[in-house]
Amino acid sequence: MMDDAPKNGILLVQTHRNNIMASTVLALTAIMLCFIIALLMTNSTKGAFFVFENRSKFAYSIKFFAILVCFLVAFLFNVHSIRYYSHASMLINAPFKKMMLPPHHKQQYLTQEYVATTVNRGSYFWSLGLRAFYFSFPLFL
Repeated sequence: MMDDAPKNGILLVQTHRNNIMASTVLALTAIMLCFIIALLMTNSTKGAFFVFENRSKFAYSIKFFAILVCFLVAFLFNVHSIRYYSHASMLINAPFKKMMLPPHHKQQYLTQEYVATTVNRGSYFWSLGLRAFYFSFPLFL
């Protein structure tokens, strides 16, 4: 997919590596926070967290479950982002005139639009993963 690989190849590879690393860090952070929230759900003590001065166990459970769902969704979106970025990095380095698309795309060669769509999907899932993190902050407050 690269017209001038010696000039722009390193920049492209480093950009994809950075995107994959950012998604990996966010995915690992999300799953780690899921485990912490699950631990807090099982060992909740009175007064540890409050929900608008409502100290019932049901309110604790709803709050923890909502935060847990946010982090699980963030994890899933970031894993999908890693998947699409990895796929795009393999497609970018492929000789596009010789490579065919998967079998369900019969008689179509790999195009720049297909690679761009794959990169855009990875960016879209990364953005959704960040939004899930952002949505969890008001739930903590």
